[in-house]
Amino acid sequence: MQILGLRFGFRNIKTGVSVFLCILISFLLQRETYVVTCITAIFTIRDDHVNTVRYGKHRIMGNTFGAIASMICIFIFKTFGQSKPVQLVAIPLVIMLIIALLARFDYHEGTVGACATLLTILFMIPSYDSYHYAFNRVIDSIIGMFIAIAVNRILPTPETCEKASADAPSAEID
Repeated sequence: MQILGLRFGFRNIKTGVSVFLCILISFLLQRETYVVTCITAIFTIRDDHVNTVRYGKHRIMGNTFGAIASMICIFIFKTFGQSKPVQLVAIPLVIMLIIALLARFDYHEGTVGACATLLTILFMIPSYDSYHYAFNRVIDSIIGMFIAIAVNRILPTPETCEKASADAPSAEID
């Protein structure tokens, strides 16, 4: 579909529908924010259902590993302090651990999300709220992933449209 010379393909439309549903469901469930839910849906939507499910799993695992890793860093900071030397050693080592673990369990595509989750929790969220935020980030990711999978499963793909068109009886004029 083209509007004003801009192409809006199936994946684009599915992404827009997913973001709409993420915001709506976040409002209905009274979530604190819909940012992570929407970002997860945007990153999860792929050209087909199989890749959408695969990437969604990677995204969830990445956010989960990042949230757990942030708790490990917080424990390290509470034990050894948050001095610059402690941060210089702990954060890179924990990031390396995340990368190695995600690779070990074959969730490579969750690496960026895991590291972003870790760093966001450590540096953007007040320390008194970090555990709560970590838990909510994983929950919001799960919501976004399920919305993306459902939208990608329910809405048509170019292949299903072509198949339906090919299977439809042709209208003959007598």
